[in-house]
Amino acid sequence: MMEKIIMHLFGYGVFVALMVTMSKAHARRWNRLAAKYRANQRPTNATTPVFSKRTMQTVFLTGRDIGWNSYKGIVTVSVGDEGIMLSLMPPFSLFHPPLQLLYRDIRMEPTRWGLISNCWRYTVTGVHDVQIVMYDELHEWIQNQAAALVPAATV
Repeated sequence: MMEKIIMHLFGYGVFVALMVTMSKAHARRWNRLAAKYRANQRPTNATTPVFSKRTMQTVFLTGRDIGWNSYKGIVTVSVGDEGIMLSLMPPFSLFHPPLQLLYRDIRMEPTRWGLISNCWRYTVTGVHDVQIVMYDELHEWIQNQAAALVPAATV
């Protein structure tokens, strides 16, 4: 009886350790961005002036190394007066702190990425070796929301 309990605990422990290791390895590009652009907390209207938010969005992180990270349908994109906030839905947010990318630090360019022809690449000045790739639809939404903030900020 005790042997079975020990074997089950060992098996669960190996599974949890494997999942944590994979999650940390998957978060390496996100954490490079978070080293410079980490948001202090998740965006809420009470703590951060967030004017628009879209949930269940898709972004890709690419870099100079091999591979990419796909965050398909788990990203919340918020547009505020200072910049764009990216956060992942729980439980995917483990080892992925929310990011706040300042408008002045973002360089945007249309690109073709893999088989996706209509997408945009965002490069931030503080982290040149990681790019954020998103679909054209999300980029257009961000641009429209940011443009709507300009008159509100000047009043």
